[in-house]
Amino acid sequence: MSYVGQNIKRIRAVRKLSQANFAELFNLARPSVGAYEEGRSEPKIQTLIEIAHYFGLSIDVLLTKELTVNDLYSFNLVNQKLDALHQGVPSPKQTSKASLVLQSQHLNYIVNHQKRDFLESLPKCELPFLGKGVNRLFEMIGDHMVVDQQGLHHGDFLFCEKVDWDSIDQSHENSVLLAVTKEVIAVGRLEKFDTLELAADNPSFKPVSIDMESLIELWVVRGKLSTHLNSPKKIEEKVHSVEEQLKALMQRMENIEQKNQ
Repeated sequence: MSYVGQNIKRIRAVRKLSQANFAELFNLARPSVGAYEEGRSEPKIQTLIEIAHYFGLSIDVLLTKELTVNDLYSFNLVNQKLDALHQGVPSPKQTSKASLVLQSQHLNYIVNHQKRDFLESLPKCELPFLGKGVNRLFEMIGDHMVVDQQGLHHGDFLFCEKVDWDSIDQSHENSVLLAVTKEVIAVGRLEKFDTLELAADNPSFKPVSIDMESLIELWVVRGKLSTHLNSPKKIEEKVHSVEEQLKALMQRMENIEQKNQ
């Protein structure tokens, strides 16, 4: 038996959210929330993940445990404390939602980028900041922007802001751009602002020259979401090397002192 409908209703009561407010948080239709609460349907797995993440719950608890008054009371106190601690951080109404273009959707995006139905069908991600213009997330393909395990890895999600080529100036030199062309979606660093040539950070890869006639959209990469951790191995090796050099230096100083005695 799933308790998700009951739990959604109780969470709404604790957080003082109407069905319409709750639906807006997770890009749902208001009748869908009513259907969940009445047990006529259940949220999709992606919606469950978003609800659990947003309210700091595990999916297991959301589905299999009926939240008690004590659970909800403690939950409300925790959120009140978190709200107080995070004053100045954008509230849910101040966040922005951006469509996510996965690797598997790159070709479809090139073909259907102007179709409203297609764009609305893309998964939506809540960003903890407001972009100045149109924002989108693209999943990175390739490791040509990785040097010494640092950079943009294959599978990273790139936070992008849409720009016009006419607005590109000297301030964009060395910025990472994502270009949507009629053939591919390319990512690289703009080394000269007067020509659209995207260079790879890894010198093993050649730069990509973009034909302006094939250019569909241009985006500036503002950040990334990555699951890659940089290995501390090289740092550890350097620290160990410095320690060894320091030990050798101290030993030489002791030897000199002993000779002078």
